[in-house]
Amino acid sequence: MRKTLLRITSLAALVMWPSMGSAQELVWWTMSWNEANARAFADEFIAENPGVTVRIEPNVAGGLQSRVLIAIQSGNTPDLIDIQNGVNIPLAETGGLAAIGDALASEGVDFEDFLPAAVETATYNGQVYGMPFQVEAHAFLYNKAAYRDAGLDPETPPTTWKEFLEFSEALTGSWSNGSPRYGYGVSGGGPDQPGNSLFRSLPFLWMNGGGILGPDNEVIVNSPASVEGLKLYVDLFTEYGYAPPSTLENDSNALRRLFSVGNVAQIPGATSDVQRVLEADPDFEIGVGLLPHPEGGEPAAILGGWNFVIPEAARNKELAVKLAAFMASPERQAIYTTTFPAAQSGLDLPRFDDPLFAAHKEMLGFARPQPTIPEWSQITRIYYTHLQEALLGSMSAQQSMDAAAAEITALLSN
Repeated sequence: MRKTLLRITSLAALVMWPSMGSAQELVWWTMSWNEANARAFADEFIAENPGVTVRIEPNVAGGLQSRVLIAIQSGNTPDLIDIQNGVNIPLAETGGLAAIGDALASEGVDFEDFLPAAVETATYNGQVYGMPFQVEAHAFLYNKAAYRDAGLDPETPPTTWKEFLEFSEALTGSWSNGSPRYGYGVSGGGPDQPGNSLFRSLPFLWMNGGGILGPDNEVIVNSPASVEGLKLYVDLFTEYGYAPPSTLENDSNALRRLFSVGNVAQIPGATSDVQRVLEADPDFEIGVGLLPHPEGGEPAAILGGWNFVIPEAARNKELAVKLAAFMASPERQAIYTTTFPAAQSGLDLPRFDDPLFAAHKEMLGFARPQPTIPEWSQITRIYYTHLQEALLGSMSAQQSMDAAAAEITALLSN
């Protein structure tokens, strides 16, 4: 199988970056929302390491992977980078990241304390190319007022697919003021794709014993188990009418807005979705449970999160490893994360005792990393294209996944 290399233009490769630091200066690319925390931890690290300075350069998520690739190609890189866990392996595959597992262990980092699925997101060809610091997984969000209006117990969300369909049917209809209400929010379009649809539909395949790729990266997206799981996701919109007419335009932001105003009664969502709903309406009665699953099975979700990575061309790799190890502390991760720390002992800290987020915390135990092969981003685009065909009704679930399987097989055979 030919590796698909991540490429950038020769012009971009000539871009000179202001990030390269001096011999004892570490350059840390953090995210804009974490800049204050990064500066505070940098000051603490400097105090423990006299003679060292840390320059913080904040980024935004949009275009981050491209910026990192350009820096790697130019050879003018920062020393430490916060990166989404889904792009850790593609970056490692370029040869532009340093393998840091052994060095971190030498600095006292206990990978046994980390969520195993999180470590998988940083492991490529048996080497660890990143250190997870933040993890997250979707849970099942529901509107308690809608449950009461539909005659359902607002403290008991569905646990099985059978109950999920029954609840979705009961919730689909109208409020007393005549405004429409749909049982479940399906993501089938919008600007933030294919990620939104992938995070919301792939767990249906996983929970049913299927997936897009199998354990050895064999194509299983058109297997009976995969198609049955996908068909349920699609049928919520096409067959049952439990999802709103705007489904083919709905990404996560659109679904959250529909949920917030009562037009959709149930959605999968992250802790950030809960927070934003309550920020918009502090009186909103939101319930949170585990994602419903097949009878006798268990939930599944894609593991999201963030990792620290160190470029191979970093000027101060040893110091960068030391800074990453410093940030491995569960107490520091508990402050630096916007969701949950990758170091599992940090989950016992008081910050994570809020019962509203108990289900999200429990879902971490059922979360899985996305397949760690270089072609994964192309595979997800193929999958999304054919998922839309099923949602449009131009193909059956089986036909759409047969077409996806053929394209993915051809891609992996090149």
